[in-house]
This record gives sequence, C-alpha cells and structure tokens, in this order.
Amino acid sequence: MVNKEPLFIAKNLSKHFDSGEQRVDILKDVNLSIDPGEMVAIIGASGSGKTTLLHLFGGLAQPDSGSIVCAGVNLGGKNDNELAQFRNSTIGFVFQFHHLLPEFSALENTIMPGLIAGSDRQELDDYGYTLLDKVGLAGHEHQAVNELSGGEQQRVALARALVRRPALLLADEPTGNLDPETGGKVFDLLKTLNKELNLTTVMVTHNHELAGRMDTCLILKNGALEKYTV
Repeated sequence: MVNKEPLFIAKNLSKHFDSGEQRVDILKDVNLSIDPGEMVAIIGASGSGKTTLLHLFGGLAQPDSGSIVCAGVNLGGKNDNELAQFRNSTIGFVFQFHHLLPEFSALENTIMPGLIAGSDRQELDDYGYTLLDKVGLAGHEHQAVNELSGGEQQRVALARALVRRPALLLADEPTGNLDPETGGKVFDLLKTLNKELNLTTVMVTHNHELAGRMDTCLILKNGALEKYTV
C-alpha cells in the first residue's frame, strides 16, 4: 500500500483578539490533517471563529501559536510578500461575496490572478476559456460580470480561484449568498471540479445538508475542531 502524505497539516493553532481590556480566545489548540483530494466541511455557530480559522489556513492571518504546513511549505516565519506569492501559486479562495471587478469581463476576472503573477497572457486566456466552459459559462467569457446573475458571478469567482491550478481550495460560505437551488448547483460544480482537478477543498458553511455531502465534516466548538456527523 502506498502511504499518502497529507497535503495540509495544522498543529496546535491558537488565536485570540483583544476587546477593550478583555481577551477573547477564538481558537484553542486546533489540529487538522487533510489528505490530497479530500473535501472537508467546517460548520459551527456564528462567531465561533470559522472564518478566522480559514484565514489562518490560507496565510491571510497569523496564529498566536502553532504551525501550518501546506503542500510541504511551512507558513510560519514568512513575510507578507512571501505569503502573497505562496497564496497566489498554491491556494484558491472562494468567498460568500465574490469580490469580482465589475468593470471587467468574466474572462478578465478569471485570469486576473495569473496576470498579477506575470503569467503568459495567451496561456491564461486559453485556460480561462477552459475553466469558464467547465463552470457552465461558455459564451459569456466577454460579458461584463455585473450583467451576470448571482449564481453566474459565483461561478466566475470559482473559475478565478482555480486559474493558478491551486493544490488547496478554501471556500468561505460559497453558497451562502445564493438561493437554495442555485447554491446546490454551485456546490455540485465544486464537487465535480474537486474530482476532475484533484483539488483538496476546505469549505466553511452553515448548510448542514451540503456539509454532509463532503468527505469529512468537522464542527468548530469552544475553539477546537471535532468530528461531526450530520
């Protein structure tokens, strides 16, 4: 049997915030190991620290203590520029609010991370067309994103997250701003792309039905992650 090394390992993560004179411990000794291609859902009450945890996973924030290794790279001790380069090459992000640039087309939004990285424009365009076709937006490549529906805009955001061929996809309530039917379609697409592109995916969600369709479901409770059966 071939041993499969985890793609992502978080050990003993802790994070607090100061509220006036009061210390608020958001995360306490969080541990998580994720295999390549695994889909992990994280649920929990509002304010439990799910988004904070996702930001730590993606190097958007630093823990007070603990370590994160992603795709063999230890994120500890890296400066902001090094973390930005790592995120751009290795991690894709999808948020509840898509954060698209309304003055640009679907294709331009999709390839923007590659343009920032200085990748070849023709190669980016070619892959951008491929991704937009995969997410069901063939024929809309040159349409301004503010002319697209909410579900279509989230599909563009998903294509954008994948354009750099990331090893890890982090999704923060990607269906939370959509109606149930559209949200279900976006989630189905996420699962399909996860398999086709061999993605490793972590999704924060309030939707227990969708969380139950992931490989692993965890609940963030009292600052720690626990296995959860939906």
